[in-house]
Amino acid sequence: MKKILYLVFLPLLCSILFLEVNTSANSKNDLLNPSYIKLNGQKVVDWNKPTSKKYINLANVPAKDLKIVVDQKHQNVNIYQNNKLIESFLCSTGVKDSATPTPVGTFAIQPEHGTWFYNPKPNITEGARNYISFKDHGLYLFHSVVTDQNNDILMSRQGRLGHPNSHGCIQMSLPDNIYFYNTFSQPDKVGTKVIIKPF
Repeated sequence: MKKILYLVFLPLLCSILFLEVNTSANSKNDLLNPSYIKLNGQKVVDWNKPTSKKYINLANVPAKDLKIVVDQKHQNVNIYQNNKLIESFLCSTGVKDSATPTPVGTFAIQPEHGTWFYNPKPNITEGARNYISFKDHGLYLFHSVVTDQNNDILMSRQGRLGHPNSHGCIQMSLPDNIYFYNTFSQPDKVGTKVIIKPF
């Protein structure tokens, strides 16, 4: 009798578990909607277009109700309101085990922000648009895909959204970055919790 019950309920249990895992995975991706283009013969995420399905106005939401979680394993920036996932973008973090990885841990949105920067150091020589600091007051940033010294998109460094590609900062597509900057550069968003998860 026990063997029969086992044979009847085991497939049912497996089906339920599979459905739960599948639903969880799909719900994570339901907020993503990247566009693709060809670059050097390869299909890559278009950095000129949103990777999110929609942008939610968070102007009246206090920082204490928001949380930004960077999932390095899946290369996503996820925004939570009262612990509910409401927004997700593709990103590029620092390369794992490199000299300049993205720091892992719990941080916060800091006051330092601006519409463009350029770092002339010989091992970097690149900048980005619409940056917001989350660690060390201007050292680790959320920002756009990278630009050159003239604030033009640096083509040699494009086509990597969804893959590690930075010197430790968090890169986003141009529209995603504008939305993120307009939302979190506001004084009332300083202190928003930022969690960087490991690979």
